[in-house]
Amino acid sequence: MQDSSAAVDISVVIANYNTRALLETCLNSIYGHLPSRSFEVLVMDDASRDDSAEMVRSRFPQARLFVNPVNLGYARSNNHAFAEAKGRWVYMLNSDAELLPGMLDTLAEFLENHPDVGGVGSLLYNDDGSIQESVKALPSLRSAFVGKRSFLRRWMPRSWLTQSELLQWKTEDGQPFRAGYVSSASLMIPREVIREVGELDTRLWYFIDADYCKRISNTGKSIYCVPAAKAIHREHRGGTLRGWRQRFWSLVSFHYGAYIYFRKHSGKPLWHPMYLMVISGLGGRFLASLVFQTLKELTSRDRRVYDSKEPVASSQKPE
Repeated sequence: MQDSSAAVDISVVIANYNTRALLETCLNSIYGHLPSRSFEVLVMDDASRDDSAEMVRSRFPQARLFVNPVNLGYARSNNHAFAEAKGRWVYMLNSDAELLPGMLDTLAEFLENHPDVGGVGSLLYNDDGSIQESVKALPSLRSAFVGKRSFLRRWMPRSWLTQSELLQWKTEDGQPFRAGYVSSASLMIPREVIREVGELDTRLWYFIDADYCKRISNTGKSIYCVPAAKAIHREHRGGTLRGWRQRFWSLVSFHYGAYIYFRKHSGKPLWHPMYLMVISGLGGRFLASLVFQTLKELTSRDRRVYDSKEPVASSQKPE
């Protein structure tokens, strides 16, 4: 590990909010499997109330810790980390992820050998060993029908339409492959690409990685997934969707993010008929989701258990 004032090969940036135990596991997985290249770890803590910052100071003094006075949120925290990072490659990592051996070297080596690639993601596993749906085509109208959150995807998970949208099946042969976007829970980007593309869009929570990968693609660079790089991703364990307020807010954020993404990348003028179709579709989907979630909250046996705990809004980005 080099001095924090010196340039390094890899900057690992982690945005954290009230995920002390998960963050400790994450950091242990980094320092327990040291890469062969020089690296630094930047932890951006969003005024956590669970002693996350104190844990980092006492257990991982080699990490660069930044404590924000308030919860800035996922995008702003990572943007601050981008500005502070000194690495040739910047690796966005969720605090609820645990790296398996060789992860950092594998991603860095791929970027070094493929200068036409602007971002590379890893294979993400659930705790039970199943592969997460974290590699996808860029969002489109098709996504509404066969995407991860669609009803058709639940009915026909192996149809060719679904597999054209959700690309994790391509990891089966272990070979790197091109993707529309990969999860920012584990995404490595060359520093010069970040300089060209700019900061994460602070209006977004959902679609933030899709938006950034699309902007990278707009520069002529491609996005890849490298299955040889592996991590365990414990989605929502930090409390991202704990509490009914967070779950309803998630519905609003998802549909708002979908509109923002379309607005930025459709290339259509405001008067185009496609806008009416998209707004009508998103509005109808939001109302249907709202009714479904309300019924689920009222009938769920776990509702009182969830809501008896203090709501904790994790800064890790949802999938």
